Amino acid sequence: MLVITVALLAGLQTTRAQQDSAQVEKRLASAQHKATVDGDLKGAIEEYKKIVASAGNNRAVAAQALVRMAECYEKLEVAEARNVYEQIARDYSDQKGAVAIARERLGRAPSAGTYAGMSSRRVLTLPAFGDLATGGAISSDGRILTYFDWATGGSLVVHDLATSRERRISDSRYGGSAAISRDTKQVAYNWNSNQLRVASLEGSGPLHSRLLAAIEDVLWFQIFDWSPDGTWIAVQLTRPDNTSQLGLISAGDGTLRVLKSSQWLGATQVFFSPDGKYLGFDLPAGESNTSQRDVFILAVDGTREVRAVEGSSDDTLMGWSPDGKYLLFATDRAGSVGLWAVAIVDGRPHGTPELIKPDIPRRALGVTSSGRLYTGVFLGDRDIRVASVDFETGKLLSGPVKPVQSFVGFNDSPSWSPDGKYLAYLSRRDNLGRSRALGIQSIETGQVREWQPRQLNYFQMPRWAPDGRSVIVSGRDLKNRPGTHRVDAQTGEATRIGDRGGRPQLSPDGMRLYGDRNINGRRPIVEYDLATGNERTIIERDNLGPPGLSPDGRVIAAVASDGPASSSVLLLIPVAGGVPKELLRVTPPQWLDRRIVGWTPDGRAALVHMLDKGEQGEQGDLLLVPTAGGQPRKIDVGMRVWGGFGFDVHPDGHRIAFVGGEDKTELWVLENFLPALKASR
Repeated sequence: MLVITVALLAGLQTTRAQQDSAQVEKRLASAQHKATVDGDLKGAIEEYKKIVASAGNNRAVAAQALVRMAECYEKLEVAEARNVYEQIARDYSDQKGAVAIARERLGRAPSAGTYAGMSSRRVLTLPAFGDLATGGAISSDGRILTYFDWATGGSLVVHDLATSRERRISDSRYGGSAAISRDTKQVAYNWNSNQLRVASLEGSGPLHSRLLAAIEDVLWFQIFDWSPDGTWIAVQLTRPDNTSQLGLISAGDGTLRVLKSSQWLGATQVFFSPDGKYLGFDLPAGESNTSQRDVFILAVDGTREVRAVEGSSDDTLMGWSPDGKYLLFATDRAGSVGLWAVAIVDGRPHGTPELIKPDIPRRALGVTSSGRLYTGVFLGDRDIRVASVDFETGKLLSGPVKPVQSFVGFNDSPSWSPDGKYLAYLSRRDNLGRSRALGIQSIETGQVREWQPRQLNYFQMPRWAPDGRSVIVSGRDLKNRPGTHRVDAQTGEATRIGDRGGRPQLSPDGMRLYGDRNINGRRPIVEYDLATGNERTIIERDNLGPPGLSPDGRVIAAVASDGPASSSVLLLIPVAGGVPKELLRVTPPQWLDRRIVGWTPDGRAALVHMLDKGEQGEQGDLLLVPTAGGQPRKIDVGMRVWGGFGFDVHPDGHRIAFVGGEDKTELWVLENFLPALKASR
């Protein structure tokens, strides 16, 4: 009995410690969000003071909070920053990372935003829906910027930072990544899942692209960088078996040379060394540790790979110094995310990494030949809204309001519980989308439970299961295998229930799973019996979107289209089989977003997001389409272009949760930071 009691107490203590740790991380993240996203530095300082006061014996947490507090004081140009750094250096000698930052700050004469000549400034605020996260690239001379503009359907924009002139590339809508050649004469981007296209930037006329490579047997791929001599383009491929491959595509004939394969998540950044002999990249630290990354160096000839940066921190590659003597990376090893450098000799790390600057975004666009580092900063208020609507007229009755007050700008994919008492949603924790949480908010109290399922390294599209006790997500496990998972709403534990990804939905009785598959360009909608494992194809058609299952489980609504250049149609598809019914057809410049189709709770109408490419860019409306026929009605909630991020009608039939607002993206540059490295040698 004594042994059992002791074991139980030990287990309770371990659980309590884990809960305390999770709570502390949440408080630190909330304070950091208040400082960096909300811009409320004074409010963040007060939060950090509370964390320090309640830290008790957890000196690591206290030191981390003090560092971040001092950073807030610096941004406010308040002398109290020096006092806090002195406190860290004096009272927290056992916290070496925090002390290193404090001494580094105390050893310089800081002014607003500068350290010994180092400066950081905003270069450009992108227009609404401008995206640096995917298509962001900077030329080696710092003159040309590329980004995707989702207000015009995701076209690739080439922006001249000297003149502010912009040109758009034809055949670039819905691309995924881009890179500019070192001589600033060409830009490469991926398009239509498997095409690598190249456009010449020379001259001042319209930009047109040519097909360089059509990659076979690939789900998608990313473009990262051009070799200095312009002969190779570094890419990452994701194969149908979910293997990630790092490779080079010849800029001359489009042939592919694979350098490395891995069985789990691939790189977030890849950069050629200035001499073109090496590739720097980041990867998960291990198959069982995908939440933290290390930085690697791979010889382009494939002869050698070394781990350049490792440890218990999360490290992201930022680039190389122009002379190739340093590899730059962002890491949280000292608390907040900062810019660090490690010396490189003959393709190997040499010495101890050095802190260059604390508090820097992880999204690097590149280092110019003059040694300026460009980064993307993502702000804005695109987030979940809730509004009351008269669905008979489409008129707004009240709202919209933001129900979720944490990580504002990073929440989407709302889903109401069957009883309407809870709202589940996806919450991203960094601008790269690597860290995600499942949020479940009580509508009555506003309290939020958050889960980061340890069985998954990635998940998306949460949707309540009919039992109201679990949430269904599409995700990937620790080996990067796609599938459908059931997440327990009380424990956060995830259980695999199907092999298909996509946007899955359960039948009302919870016994069958509906989803779509990608088979050689065709996307059949299938029914999967959870008890027997049997799979049945309901419909197979080109360019068919994911299924939207009706509340009674008898009909599927889905959008079929041939892309923005042709008509799109909303179909009603009998689950038991039969001829689909065409409910709504639109033609360009209007088209239907096929990513999500919803329903009213009574099943009398389907909801679909319609986009209209007009003179002011792409605008959107949420349409309610009666299943018995009749004219569709616009729902006046101002959704614009975010239909693909989710919407859901409350079971009471009067409220709707959706994603609205606008993103705000800024281009920043860090200048004159290389002399700090030279001075430390």
